[in-house]
Amino acid sequence: MVHHCNEIIILLLLSNLVYETLLLTTLLATITPRQFTSHSAYKTANYPNNYTGEWLIRTKGDNYTIVANLVECDIEAVINKGKTLCSWDWDILSFYEVRLAGNISDYQYIDSTCCNGTLGDIHSSGSELYVKFTTDGSTSRTGFKISYQSLPPASNHTHARSSVQDSKSSAVVVGIVVGVGVGVLVLILAIIVIRTVVAKKKRLSTVNAKD
Repeated sequence: MVHHCNEIIILLLLSNLVYETLLLTTLLATITPRQFTSHSAYKTANYPNNYTGEWLIRTKGDNYTIVANLVECDIEAVINKGKTLCSWDWDILSFYEVRLAGNISDYQYIDSTCCNGTLGDIHSSGSELYVKFTTDGSTSRTGFKISYQSLPPASNHTHARSSVQDSKSSAVVVGIVVGVGVGVLVLILAIIVIRTVVAKKKRLSTVNAKD
């Protein structure tokens, strides 16, 4: 029984090694930005159909995090009423947070895109970021280029503070815009009321003069 268990463990380790060698590309993020493309292993302008590309981006230390962003992006999508629509049934690029619990990796979904312009910078809260690109059997395009780099602990806090400050600034701007809008509306209503009163007085004056 023990012998069979050992064989199963060895087979699992070998299958994981084959998976990482053939399908999963491991990348090391550094402070200096690096890049990778959707289908660099293929010598074609467009990415292949029925294709799966997987990348695991890692940092040097546990306290480092990762930031990634799209430099170029051209993926199959559907435009309906002026809006670009994405679907998991078509070509899709997705990002996942990787959290380790012992020897088990837990992949938590962050965001996905089909190059519809809604994806901003992708930030990991840990030292690993998993990227997956899948295509269907129809339309093929030129794909994407992703830039990625690691952030030291001090930069992590700076980015967090910047995000909070940006949110506060946005709230202030919205408040100012709303305040100005209300002020303009009140002014317009006041002008209308004044004009109505003046016109009414003129009519009364005209009637009295005739009498």
